[in-house]
Amino acid sequence: MNRLPWSLSAVVCLSILAPRSEAQLPPELVSVSQSAAQVRPEDSAQFGVVASDPQGGALTFNWSASSGLLGTPTHGVNTSEVSWSPPLCLATGSAPVSFTATNMLGLSTSAEFSIDVQRDLGEDRQGDFRPMELSLENVALSNDMPPKLHLHTNLRVPDAERILFMNDRRLSVSFVSEQSDASHSLGWLYYDDLVTRGYVDTRYTPWDTSDDVLRDANANGIADLHEDLYNLSPPSGFQARPYIGNARRCSPRTFVSGGFQYSQPELALNSTCASTFAAGQSLADARPGMTHLLNTVDVVGAFSTTNPGTGFSDGGLYPRIPNLLEPAASANGFKGVGKVAFLLADDDGDQAVFNRLGAVSDVSFLEDGIPDYDVSAYDATGLPRATNPNPGISAQDRTVDLGWVEGGREIVFFLVVQASVPHDPEYGLVYPCLRKASDGRCTLHLKTSTSVFFSQSRWNLDPDVVGTPVAQRNMGCQYHPACNPVLPGAYSCPVTNPSQRLCGWLEPETLSRLDSEAHGQLGLPMVRTGPQAPVSGGTPHVMLGAPYTSPDQWILGFEDVNGGDDRDFNDVVFRLQGTGIGGSVRSTVLNAESPSVAGLCNVSRVRFRAEDFAVEHLPSVCGTPASPLVSYFVAADCRVCDPSSCSANPTPTWVPVTFAAGQNEAVVDLTAHQGSQLCWRADLTSPHEACVPTILNVDVGYELTPAP
Repeated sequence: MNRLPWSLSAVVCLSILAPRSEAQLPPELVSVSQSAAQVRPEDSAQFGVVASDPQGGALTFNWSASSGLLGTPTHGVNTSEVSWSPPLCLATGSAPVSFTATNMLGLSTSAEFSIDVQRDLGEDRQGDFRPMELSLENVALSNDMPPKLHLHTNLRVPDAERILFMNDRRLSVSFVSEQSDASHSLGWLYYDDLVTRGYVDTRYTPWDTSDDVLRDANANGIADLHEDLYNLSPPSGFQARPYIGNARRCSPRTFVSGGFQYSQPELALNSTCASTFAAGQSLADARPGMTHLLNTVDVVGAFSTTNPGTGFSDGGLYPRIPNLLEPAASANGFKGVGKVAFLLADDDGDQAVFNRLGAVSDVSFLEDGIPDYDVSAYDATGLPRATNPNPGISAQDRTVDLGWVEGGREIVFFLVVQASVPHDPEYGLVYPCLRKASDGRCTLHLKTSTSVFFSQSRWNLDPDVVGTPVAQRNMGCQYHPACNPVLPGAYSCPVTNPSQRLCGWLEPETLSRLDSEAHGQLGLPMVRTGPQAPVSGGTPHVMLGAPYTSPDQWILGFEDVNGGDDRDFNDVVFRLQGTGIGGSVRSTVLNAESPSVAGLCNVSRVRFRAEDFAVEHLPSVCGTPASPLVSYFVAADCRVCDPSSCSANPTPTWVPVTFAAGQNEAVVDLTAHQGSQLCWRADLTSPHEACVPTILNVDVGYELTPAP
């Protein structure tokens, strides 16, 4: 093989294919040409040769390519040209195109052409933002030219019956006060998790929860949610349901009521699992206006004693929190669906919990606005931490960071209460009702010291004995027990219209704590607030106050008595705070080649440039947070491809884009990730609704190298 002195490194090969005499010589290569030393994948290159035959005969030209695609050659007497379309990528220094000139004696001369195939790292492959090329979560595309991306920060004032944020919110919950002899645990869950588990019938309108009802899949008169809270389903037969937990504490102790078989609830059985079912009991009617009537009903369960031992428990992670409402863990067979922020909301002058039934021990006698246990020993879901970041009880235990709550997903708070409340509907005290007749009359009551109250009143087991909307309260006015909320007069306060007066809501001590430095000096305005009207006959147990003076904070006040009692909604009070708003944008694949070639090349390097309005542009409203308001990521495995098709990868391997100080452009090496499907993502966060981070432009270039 002879190499010509050619700057483009064409290589000439001399082949002798037949015996020859001194007069028989192969073709001579006069010159070679190529249009470029480097070509982009979407372009093409032209190659040409000029050759002659020492014998003066005709020549035959043949072109070949080890990669890429050749066009149809054009031949002359002693010339030949061809176009070549390159592959997506090619190793540097490759010689993919070659030709052979052959004379009539069968003697030939060959040459190879070296060429680089490179994407221009500086070329912008993103272009202007287009709706069809972006996946947006809580991020909007403006109508500007060119369009911009900005975080949605519009807030919707939630109510207790539907706590829903339109965008991702970082939430924290703070304990404020407790004015009760009961013991409490505060938790929450995603509404749609219960839909997925089959507890809720959306009636084919998943976007509208107002018409949803609880399912009774085994048709025994008890909603599946309530049945699984207390593990009431029979252990066998066609109406059995899977046990929520690892194993029953008590061997199945069943009873028959209304023609159906059930299991007695372990949360209401003592340590010996003694039977608690009592048929045909005479109890006052719990329906509104009928509390003077007596009904013959069945009752199951018992109140706990002051020394419960292993009784009144369904095992699990925390013996007296229903397994279904615990965080998923091995102790409950990973069947828990809840998240428990505060395991014990006691703040009193002793070290006792109600009848020793608390989820954790009370270890403090200080009435200081901090729960009486080491909150930081548990994570935000209620699971014990391997390492406590703040051992001992301190001011930090007042608040739990719930993390990012997803926008568009309704959340439901619940309060697990340990107390023993008698059945006296005339005074707003009732046993929970497990099953009702068609006329609303309860036919099976539950007697228990462990009750659950949801912010969704339709899910609550205790019947609403009032039946009318609960009287409104004045959010900023001090509660006084002598004030009549139906006919407020003495001890009431004026609201916005001075001629209107309402009874106060929160205890003076609670208002004082909210207005302290510990709670950001949150002074509540003198405005009307109150729970929504009862839904589906359940008693409302949560009043949610949304002070207009602080739109990213909400007050959760609970009524902790079955039946509603005095309905003051201040037995235990928490402050919910939105500490951040979040959203994200993800691009489509920037190099979406056909599946048949997607695995031939990998993205090696990515040049990323971004222009945005973040902290440095919006200091007056955004402040100076420790982390940037916009964070960028790139990934090379944004689609998963087989020889026939590609599909989006929901969990790409995101690599952060790190900018040097004062810079907005960086080059990211993705060689180690060996992927060919490139996309980018931006996460936008804001401390509050007035701060709106905005992405003006994203410029992305990349290089490809052959896959190994």
